[in-house]
Amino acid sequence: MEEELRCSQCSGFYHVPVLLVCHHALCLACAGALQKPAAAAPPPPPPPSRADEEGSSSSGGSSLVPPAEEHETSEVDKLSVLSDADSGVSCSSRPTSLVGASEERGGGGGSGGGNSISNNSDPPPPPPVYTITCPKCGVATPTDESGAQGLTRFRVLAAVVDKHLERYQVAEPCQLCEGAEMARAAQVFCDQCLVFYCGPCRDSCHPARGPLASHWLVSVAEGRALLRARRREREGRCGHHPQEHVSMFCVTCRVPVCVLCLHHGRHHTHDVHALNAVTKTHKTELSQALQQLSEKARAATEFIHTLKTLSDEVHGNCREVEGVIAAQVDALVEALQTRRSDLINWVRRQRDAKVHALREQVQDYTHTLQGTTATIHFCIEALKESDPASFMEAQAILEERVCTVSEDWERTMIPEPRVPPVFNLTLDDKTLLTAIQQLTFIQLKPPGTPAMIPEECSAENNSVTIAWAPHHTSCVTGYTLEIDDGSNGPFREVYTGEETVCTIDGLHFNSIYRARVKAFNNSGSSAFCEPLCLQTAAVAWFTFETNHADHTLSENGCTVSCDSYEHRVALGSVGFSRGIHYWEFHIERYDGNADIAFGVGRIDICKEMILGKCGGSWSMYIDGERSWFMHGGEHFDRKSGGVRAGDTVGLLLILPEKTLTFYVNGDLQGRVSLAGIGGVLYPAVSLNRSVVLTVQTGLHPPKKYLNPSSEANM
Repeated sequence: MEEELRCSQCSGFYHVPVLLVCHHALCLACAGALQKPAAAAPPPPPPPSRADEEGSSSSGGSSLVPPAEEHETSEVDKLSVLSDADSGVSCSSRPTSLVGASEERGGGGGSGGGNSISNNSDPPPPPPVYTITCPKCGVATPTDESGAQGLTRFRVLAAVVDKHLERYQVAEPCQLCEGAEMARAAQVFCDQCLVFYCGPCRDSCHPARGPLASHWLVSVAEGRALLRARRREREGRCGHHPQEHVSMFCVTCRVPVCVLCLHHGRHHTHDVHALNAVTKTHKTELSQALQQLSEKARAATEFIHTLKTLSDEVHGNCREVEGVIAAQVDALVEALQTRRSDLINWVRRQRDAKVHALREQVQDYTHTLQGTTATIHFCIEALKESDPASFMEAQAILEERVCTVSEDWERTMIPEPRVPPVFNLTLDDKTLLTAIQQLTFIQLKPPGTPAMIPEECSAENNSVTIAWAPHHTSCVTGYTLEIDDGSNGPFREVYTGEETVCTIDGLHFNSIYRARVKAFNNSGSSAFCEPLCLQTAAVAWFTFETNHADHTLSENGCTVSCDSYEHRVALGSVGFSRGIHYWEFHIERYDGNADIAFGVGRIDICKEMILGKCGGSWSMYIDGERSWFMHGGEHFDRKSGGVRAGDTVGLLLILPEKTLTFYVNGDLQGRVSLAGIGGVLYPAVSLNRSVVLTVQTGLHPPKKYLNPSSEANM
């Protein structure tokens, strides 16, 4: 992850990293060098030296500041001048240098207390005095008169850099000769000056005589430890109340606050939570995102290894094709010898192109994987940050970076080789001698067997959707899909074409269908794949479908009414040809003069006459006083007893027994025989003005309505 720890301006490890509004980081010295006056602004102060940065770090409100320096540094503390000795991003208030930063952070902090934008009592931000342009993205960061010194310190990044330098024993450069092209490695650290010295600079700038003789010089490792100790001492302190530790997190302003800020500052009306709880939540979310990214990185590593092995497979397959070509051409007359060389050379060029493409893919994916791994390692190190305030100030940046890397991953890391390793070439050795000069490869080999994609296959109501994928090395012209009859019978072809997904409607309910597919091209067909089993719904779900202008359907298609005094028929959206089905109508509104007929019919019946009047429909007519059955215009089995608003009419269709039974409020009203009737029957109802009906589907037949033989057929 070393790339993450190097400044984009100086290419060295970050030293006192500061944050820009674009969420990129710079060394404090680099930010000062890039600092330019804004329009009509006074000239900027000279860029701070690294010695000044270290000196300022010792005066950022630390309890370790020597008494002689307290007065001198008190004004500096007001500007939140922190250093690499701090342990994270300054979070108790918005840095005064970040002009307009509250808008950039979505209300991330106004001056003095990090209040949200919605607080109309805040004065408008002052105009910028300086701007610092990010060398990575070109976004300008406005600052006030404090310039780069007032930028927010990226303390999590500083801590990670320190750990990296110590872990890999990276030499600490001398801070007094860093301007040279090759800065010498530091040998000692002065605890009073807070400066790393190389041997020559120590002898010339810090001799062991006079006032400097009492200074404490330690090794580089001890110096780093001392700086970390100073930084830890000041961690978690409130910028407005240095005697208090931050313990709460203002969600409105997205800044940690102390108890005094909460009760006496601007945050008393904001959404505030315990800092540890918020930190734990965000660390968990980031850990989960990193886990997903790690899984992708692991899969990519395995895939890159596979790509590398594919090169050997390409060579092996190429040698196999070469051998076949050589064996066939050697059997031909002498005139074929020249052509043989041409064919072999063509295959080798194809091999080189494939190998080159695979190598390029390996290089591209390796580069992306290295960048992703660097981000993962950096975030993991950030997760080890013990200070909640420091982590919370960086969590948004980390989450944004992980999200960006994940999105780039989804867009670029496609786990498929750019070229297949197989050569789909077969030499045609049956051509005549007169066609030797046109000797070439036939187009294709027969395709491999396609594979079903179970997770993309589904069954809904009496329809199934089947999806499959071609063999990864095959050239396919089309596919043939077959299913059985739902009773483990013979297969029949239902689709032929180029698509790899097919939906089949109008199947039987409560049936298990087997489906299989094969691929074909000009050279032949593959074998059928292993059958995939899909079960249709046990009970039917349907709605009304009608195009008649007199009908009015509800939005879900379950409630129907009629605006005409004439009878109008509405059919269900699903037809039945096998099984046992039960549905109910609830009479929402009923006028005693209205006519209703419930039943079933074929899809082509006349829809402008009462149901049962034509030969393709069977129904029960019922009004407020009586009922009878109808078919083909004939009336029979007249009975007394009708319906009114609020009643329920149930229909039980038992196709194995060829019967249609009617129930009113759970009581048997009668039964119609459908003996000799075949084909598909649709639920139907005819009604006229002043009737509103709602159908309820997806119901299992009540057991009290079924005899033992009917139950056995379910």
